[in-house]
Amino acid sequence: MAIRGLKSIVILAGAGILTGGAATAVLARQNIVIGEISVHYDHQDRTYDHTRSVPVDNNGNVVAEDLGTPADGNSTRVILLEDRTGDRRDYILTPRLTYSSTGITDTIELTYAPGVHYDHLDESTDIDQDFGLHAEKNLNRNWLVTLDNRYFLGDDSLHGNERRTADIVPASGEAAAPEPTVGSPAAEPDQALTERFGRRRYWTNTMDISTDYTYGEDRTFSVGYNFDVLRNDNSDQVGGYTDYDRHTGDLQLHHRFNRKWSAEGEARYSRGLFDEPDVLVVTPSPTATPPDEETPAVQRLTGIDSEDLKEYNFRIRGGYDTSSHYHLFTEYSYLGTDYDSSLRQDSDIHNVALGFDYDISQRLHVTLSGGPSWVVRDNSSTETDYNAYGGATWDFLHGTATVFAGKSYVQDNFDGRGSGLTDSWDTGVTLDYQLTRDLTATVSANYNHDQRQQLPLSQTVIVVDQAQPAPTGPARDEYTEKDYDAGFSLSYTFLRWYTLSSGYRYYNHDSDLTADGADSYHEHRAFIELAVSKELFRW
Repeated sequence: MAIRGLKSIVILAGAGILTGGAATAVLARQNIVIGEISVHYDHQDRTYDHTRSVPVDNNGNVVAEDLGTPADGNSTRVILLEDRTGDRRDYILTPRLTYSSTGITDTIELTYAPGVHYDHLDESTDIDQDFGLHAEKNLNRNWLVTLDNRYFLGDDSLHGNERRTADIVPASGEAAAPEPTVGSPAAEPDQALTERFGRRRYWTNTMDISTDYTYGEDRTFSVGYNFDVLRNDNSDQVGGYTDYDRHTGDLQLHHRFNRKWSAEGEARYSRGLFDEPDVLVVTPSPTATPPDEETPAVQRLTGIDSEDLKEYNFRIRGGYDTSSHYHLFTEYSYLGTDYDSSLRQDSDIHNVALGFDYDISQRLHVTLSGGPSWVVRDNSSTETDYNAYGGATWDFLHGTATVFAGKSYVQDNFDGRGSGLTDSWDTGVTLDYQLTRDLTATVSANYNHDQRQQLPLSQTVIVVDQAQPAPTGPARDEYTEKDYDAGFSLSYTFLRWYTLSSGYRYYNHDSDLTADGADSYHEHRAFIELAVSKELFRW
């Protein structure tokens, strides 16, 4: 499907080369080739709060941590403690080639960057991959078709999440990292891959096809399809990310009635197809003495309930502009999740919000919103809560400061571990400042508090007594995760084509997923990079 789509876009792009009459010919296409090479050093120290000896399976490759006995007293769920080596000393050499071709009615952009990745601690070498494609075609003045595809192979989820949303060719025509973004009640970012598993090699491919039709001033109708794939690079490794294919269809409508009134709506359906869960049944030996030294018998189950799911999203929003500086809005949103597995609880989230956007001055912009929320779970009573968001952006001489805080219910089904329904608090502050013409700095700090409503998929196994069957009902084991991070980065441009960048981040993950907090850790991470980027050809 992707190959056929790419061929179609290329054919459409070729049609954009226009020529004049017999007397004159007009050059209507601009082609640019940009070459870049970078040398990067990444220093990472991750320290877990607790280290302990726990049971292993018959092959000696599974580590388990007791979560406690449920109310039925028959079985005990455990979680897999992932590879707990978080220290890295990585040297990365990355050449990048970017091609851009722009015509009167079409654009195509390609980028490819293979990275030679050397891990000094393990004395191992891998080849990372980063490929991007962006193509768009104006079929007429009102109708636009767009294709985006991004492929990434590596072991750093932070870098992978950045590359998924990075522009292939920024407006300046030079390679650049995407600026931090602040969410809003109207547009939440796609779920990022969790970094809590540490470094694990994986690959992702994300393809988006969309078409936008403008049928009047500030009136647009859009249809889109997204296909997203996540795979562990080493399928034999215990634990890791939850492999999945995700298919998403999306409809959007934005309609302005007049100068003051507007409305927008969105409907989205997602189907998640997950690999069969790797579930173990651990049977303790009744004769082992002492119990701490026993080696339990482990059976790997197959053919159990599918972890596939369906997500339904709907949002409608009405807006009223009292002036060019003040905008009022009200919004209703719905998020439903239907799991195929009987061990997961289906849920429905309803949110109602009232809010405003206000340009206090040319430099200061404020957004505030809030309202009630309802959460309905299978076999549970309805829970009433609230949603809230507040954010401010201040543009001052040579810099921009942003601050935000928000609370909402979300579904983290595609974060790489199937975290599921989450009551989430987020707050953060970011400062971007241009110290000189060639030197820029970014400082940021964030705090996130997640109340998880069920255990993560990829870490769940069952321990069953010899005479007892495995549980068949939905599990709702709540736990809390708190994340703190703060850091800064500097970027210095010199000799026109060279950029020297460095940065540091402190990250603390506090979790009560296990009884003694063995999943908690803190991390120091620093990097330095020298890159040279130059336009090689233009015609």
